[in-house]
Amino acid sequence: MNFEYEIGPEEYVASQLLYLKLTRDRKRLQWGTFSIAGGVLFLLVGQSRSDFHWSEFLLTLMGIWWITIGFINFFPGRYYRRVYRTADLAGKKFTTNMNEDGFEVTGEYCCWRVRWPGVRLKGENERVFVICSAGTIFMFGKRYLADEQQKELRRFSGLVSS
Repeated sequence: MNFEYEIGPEEYVASQLLYLKLTRDRKRLQWGTFSIAGGVLFLLVGQSRSDFHWSEFLLTLMGIWWITIGFINFFPGRYYRRVYRTADLAGKKFTTNMNEDGFEVTGEYCCWRVRWPGVRLKGENERVFVICSAGTIFMFGKRYLADEQQKELRRFSGLVSS
């Protein structure tokens, strides 16, 4: 099965959110809560004096930073939209050849070949398929695949239709 696709901002965000859900969704929420609580503690200590001291100023900045990180953990979609703009994916086309043995993705500058036993993580949502191998996330937007191609991708990868 062969197909060509692009990774648009919505596919990028959907795939990153799916990857988070598959890998560390519960820990992400715990980390977000911890970060916000730690940030509030830093803010309270940093604002405990009325006169200016560099140490309190730095604690206040650290508190703001930790709270920001905590909110990013709770609302990562906005962060990933911003990251997409710098990811150099806009307008880039990729070609994929997929069969029972594995798949090959060819881009403008790179080519990846993965055998199915090398896939460590896979999933799908209403917008994308995500396949992870050797630290690389492959994202395939469903809008570029016909229904029959989506069934073939599920069959090749071992994904169960949800």
